[in-house]
Amino acid sequence: MGKPKIKLGIFGGAGILAAHAPGYKAAQADIEVVAVAEPVPEKASRIRDLLGGDVAIFPDYATLLAQVDVDAVDILLPHHLHWPATVAAAEAGKQILVEKVMARNIWECDRMIEACDKAGVTLTVCHDRRYHEEWVGLKQVVESGVLGDIAFWELDHNQDFNPCGTWAASWDLLGGGAIMSCLTHQIDTLRWLGGELDRVSCMTKVMPQRMEGETCGVVISHMANGALARLSINWMTRSNREHNGLWYEMVHVTGEHGEAYYMSGRGTYVLAHNPADLVGRVSCEEGEQQDGFVKVKTGQRNGHVAIIGEWVKLLRGEPSTISTTGRDCRCTVEVAEAAYQSVAQERVVHLPIVPVEWQYEEGAA
Repeated sequence: MGKPKIKLGIFGGAGILAAHAPGYKAAQADIEVVAVAEPVPEKASRIRDLLGGDVAIFPDYATLLAQVDVDAVDILLPHHLHWPATVAAAEAGKQILVEKVMARNIWECDRMIEACDKAGVTLTVCHDRRYHEEWVGLKQVVESGVLGDIAFWELDHNQDFNPCGTWAASWDLLGGGAIMSCLTHQIDTLRWLGGELDRVSCMTKVMPQRMEGETCGVVISHMANGALARLSINWMTRSNREHNGLWYEMVHVTGEHGEAYYMSGRGTYVLAHNPADLVGRVSCEEGEQQDGFVKVKTGQRNGHVAIIGEWVKLLRGEPSTISTTGRDCRCTVEVAEAAYQSVAQERVVHLPIVPVEWQYEEGAA
């Protein structure tokens, strides 16, 4: 007989559940979602549409943990609840997946890591870009060495997101603004592709009619290996979805012997100054001329489906490519927190920074 299915509880039934649900459907031979904690009764119908009619729904995660026997939990709650929910799940002996961003600051990340270490459970963060096959293709280009020494990175995140009237409009509940919420995708990607950062500088644009935190932000960073990077987020542009617009996300890396980029909706491309250098080092689409930018051959599996598949392998004790542990992803939160320190202090901030318990004064942001 094979191993029994993993029993999973999900904390939260909001919008991001639609991104996680296909991952559990793809892994349904090995994992079963048996319960969801969601306090808003009106969301029950959508939850069951996504996960199946038999899933039990509870008003809060404490009740779920007390009444249902689950092996693991997936935490899809507002950011201010990631820390207490993780501690509660760890103390109950559950393996944990938590949606990015890990927490509001590194002090909270440390409490999460401590709780999981003490309980002997795993803590995985759903930074899905590391698992998206087109992004993985870009990492393979960088690691092939075909670009030579890397000099510069550019990473953009663009969308029209106005959270006015929701929890995400609150600096306290979100842990900041657009940088902590979504530019952490780019920060985590930069760390994964290019290594750690040693200092950052940041400027932001706050639009109070939309949210307490920043709507736009730019982070300039110096990498430990000497490269420079610019990361930007724009939450007031429609260029990512309009005809003849730009892109939702873009990563561009420039090295001494070539460059490469990923662009959402387009794929991953590489340019080698000497096209012969690609042969045997980078797998490119058949039929493309090996001059100019050529498309890198990749799969199409999206990041959420991929990371959930790898997480299920981890839970079953099988070989897994999970790299987004809590201890690793703490460093992503640290860069975002350092960027906010740069804004507040109007200076370059060096890493590492000192953990400080979360403090919030209404109107201070």
